[in-house]
Amino acid sequence: MLSACDTQLTKPDQEAIGETRPTTERQTTLAEEAKHFLELAEDSSGEEEQAYRAKAGKLFVDAGEIKLAKNQLDILKQQSAYDLTTNRAGTDSATAAILLLSAEIAIAEKNIQIANELITEIKPVTNNQKIDFRELKANYDYLSADYMSAVNRRVELDSYLVDERRKNRNSQKIWEALSSMPTSQLANQYSKNPVTSGWLDLAKLMRSGQQNISQLENNLLNWGTDNPTHPFSNNFLSDLIDNYQVNASGKKHIAVLLPMQGDLSKVTAAIKNGLLSAYYSDSNSVEKPVISFYDSSNEALTFQQLYQQALGNGATNIIGPIDKITINQLTQQRELDVPVLTLNYSANTLNYTDNLFQFGLSPEDEARQVAELAIKHNKIRAAVFYPDSEWGKRLKDAFTSHYISLGGEVLTTADYAANTNDYRRPIRTLLNLDKSAIRRIRVENIIGKRVQSEPHRRQDIDMIFLAATHRSARGIMPAFKFHHASNLPVYSTSHVYTGKINRELDRDLNGLIFCDLPWILQNTSPLANTFKKNWPKQENYTRLFALGVDAYHLIYNLDYLADNDYAFYDGLTGNIQLDGSNRITRKLLWAKFKKGKAVYFEPVADAPLLNAGDKL
Repeated sequence: MLSACDTQLTKPDQEAIGETRPTTERQTTLAEEAKHFLELAEDSSGEEEQAYRAKAGKLFVDAGEIKLAKNQLDILKQQSAYDLTTNRAGTDSATAAILLLSAEIAIAEKNIQIANELITEIKPVTNNQKIDFRELKANYDYLSADYMSAVNRRVELDSYLVDERRKNRNSQKIWEALSSMPTSQLANQYSKNPVTSGWLDLAKLMRSGQQNISQLENNLLNWGTDNPTHPFSNNFLSDLIDNYQVNASGKKHIAVLLPMQGDLSKVTAAIKNGLLSAYYSDSNSVEKPVISFYDSSNEALTFQQLYQQALGNGATNIIGPIDKITINQLTQQRELDVPVLTLNYSANTLNYTDNLFQFGLSPEDEARQVAELAIKHNKIRAAVFYPDSEWGKRLKDAFTSHYISLGGEVLTTADYAANTNDYRRPIRTLLNLDKSAIRRIRVENIIGKRVQSEPHRRQDIDMIFLAATHRSARGIMPAFKFHHASNLPVYSTSHVYTGKINRELDRDLNGLIFCDLPWILQNTSPLANTFKKNWPKQENYTRLFALGVDAYHLIYNLDYLADNDYAFYDGLTGNIQLDGSNRITRKLLWAKFKKGKAVYFEPVADAPLLNAGDKL
């Protein structure tokens, strides 16, 4: 269990901090603070040195420097003569320190099973360890998507924290947990605790206010008046208001640079309809923006020429491009004059270009979220079934690499022809049914007569990841059941669902678990009727319409997301956050087909955390 966190022993000063990826200002500060504790550790010995190294390791985890945290873990184990077979070090305090840091690393790596097993072993000794233990369990709750438990733990934790920076960070984590809740879940949360109740009221206010920027400032001020002693009032309210004051006060000119002709014209039309629908429904803005459209399919003009033309016409923000080649080129620039929100992602996940933000409906992101849910469900041995296409291989690779990083193991894979309706042979290969048939033939040859036998699929897998479109999935799911895999859970991405209820065609998908947009699974937006009424023939592009809506509103929320690593925007395409490379990531919702209908559910981890040791 602990060996999953082991690395080669390396001196801390041999690793440069933050060289391989962009870091936020907060991460840099945390890493520098960790280095300070390492300096103190070098001048100390015994339990005092161990305490400093444990603090440094925790700070490295918070800074995203997992390798450096593992270095400190290795040193702690070595100094304490830690025995992996007994999970014991030289002293109870040293054992607790090592287990605490090991669990922090497991949570940072989203390895929920190892984290749970480690936490059940921890017996904190010092008061600081007891505080760290409570915070650790709040982090585990967040990873498990038990957001309200994380909030409650941290509200209680606040009274034990003395350091102002740590109290601030605790409040940020509360806000992050609240912001991560699906809208329907947040709406149903209430608390008798006045502090928790204040947090909930603010989160609900923000959830509705991010699409009504002109009213948001007043709503925030009113909340601050009603909650003058609340932790958020003291620490973040003024910063939050400042984030949105700039957007509300200045008139924006949005230039949309997308191909209006050619192969992508239908894609662009759906996005454009979403943008304009969001614009016309934005009746509460103090001063509505100007929107100008530029046709990037004109081969006589390069994107850079269109970009300069838009700037010359007064553009303050740009939406586009959509093609990866141009986005790859933008990532090679040092900076851009105005914020540019692309509607696709570059090939390189690192982005060093100032003012460049990347947004899209990435199928790889969906595959990675499937991997995370499977691990939360304690499905740690997978089979992968995917089409023999570039798209299929991308999903297979994204799922496999992330699943393995979370502690899962992909035991078998098989591809199927994307242009066929016969999936028998690849499914038999995936499930080892051919080997079962070979064994039967061998027995018949030995005994010299025919035998009756039931083919047996391999029993060492506990889930299947299916990469498929809705058309393929409707044929594959019955084939799985026919080939003795009816008891295996099957997980997939949004591509298995058209977004439209069709019980007759989708009844063959019963049992299939998949992720999808809030726009599809919980569509309470007034724009739903607008889309159905005005563009009924574009229903196959409904998710791109939602992309256009979110792109419009993100123009007003990018500063908030960029300035706060705990911030989310609740969009139609998902719960949106910016990563360290200004790439937008989306938390999607989950559904399962029942009686031919996609039914939304809120996932929970199958490894519940014990509540022992909560009291300090």
